Amino acid sequence: METLSENLNVHFLPPLTTFKDKRVIVRVDWNMPVIDGKIEDTSRFDVSVPFLKELSFAGAKIILLTHFGGKGESLKPVADHACRALPFIKFLPSLNFEEIRGEVDTLPLGDAVLLENVRMFPGEEDNIPSLATAFSSLGDVFINDAFSVSHREHASVVGVARNSLSYFGPTFKRELEHLTDALKPVKPAILIIGGAKISTKLPLIKHYLDQGIHVFIGGAMAHNVWLARGLSIGKSFYDKNYTVPESIINHPLLLTPADVVLETRETAPYNKIPADAVVVDCGEETVKMLVNFIKNSKTIIFNGPLGLYEKGWLHGTEQVLVQVTESQAKTYLGGGDTVDVAHSLHLLKKFTFVSLGGGAMLAYLASGTLPGIDAVTKQ
Repeated sequence: METLSENLNVHFLPPLTTFKDKRVIVRVDWNMPVIDGKIEDTSRFDVSVPFLKELSFAGAKIILLTHFGGKGESLKPVADHACRALPFIKFLPSLNFEEIRGEVDTLPLGDAVLLENVRMFPGEEDNIPSLATAFSSLGDVFINDAFSVSHREHASVVGVARNSLSYFGPTFKRELEHLTDALKPVKPAILIIGGAKISTKLPLIKHYLDQGIHVFIGGAMAHNVWLARGLSIGKSFYDKNYTVPESIINHPLLLTPADVVLETRETAPYNKIPADAVVVDCGEETVKMLVNFIKNSKTIIFNGPLGLYEKGWLHGTEQVLVQVTESQAKTYLGGGDTVDVAHSLHLLKKFTFVSLGGGAMLAYLASGTLPGIDAVTKQ
């Protein structure tokens, strides 16, 4: 199996003692689900703890950047958890760079300051150069340890890296090593992909079909394929802004559900969906079909739920996840919703690798790079 290129290897971390008395900016992804002020899943925080402890012990002065939520809300619930778990961290809920620099300049060796949600800083999502410059001016070195947001051209991901001596952190490195293996998987292989919008998944689908690999499309993405084949999907959701390319519609390696579960809890063959019906899950015949492919595969990549996850239709996804973990294949899992289902079934440790990146995993597997990777390696 191919190894990572030397261009990536030179950007992996040197001995951490190199960073003693250095101001080190670390981009983490602590965007965790918070309900009623309580963090429901701390896995994205937990995975970064050993590295931050080692960096602190090495005598670095650490500036932590992360985003949180989708509405620009304060990082405080996450910051409270981080400061309790790692007492060397201080939360600084300020958007004033003069105040932030004052804190950074007086930071003792081994201590860390956690900045407010980066998406509260004007210009973060547009990668405004002035914000990227302001962030990068806080440190001597930048470490990107947030693979899961590195498909986004944001100031705290791409802009800082372009302005700084930059490295990939250990979480990022682990993602790269495993997902690079999955780019050209050992055959026979299958990609099982679900979700709502096929338009965002086409490059990935083409990448594997072009390698002679079976691709199973589940969830509402299958509805676009069926419509393109002239079949009825009833009143089910589909991606209205997208037309499936001719090269995909009847590709011999493209698989779709054999049967479906309707909102009424009835089952129907994929080609006999009633005009007033809403499809919410894949059926038992579909699971049986997938089991045959799973048993004969040496590599299985799974990303995205196979049913209407947000309304509790999990049965098909759960059954297929169990079958994947019982196979002898190399197994790769990604996508927040899919990982949540696997977590609830206590299956995560049974996968060869579980990616912390949903969209980033898909983007990397489709192209072999990400904006966050290029920003570090193409300086």
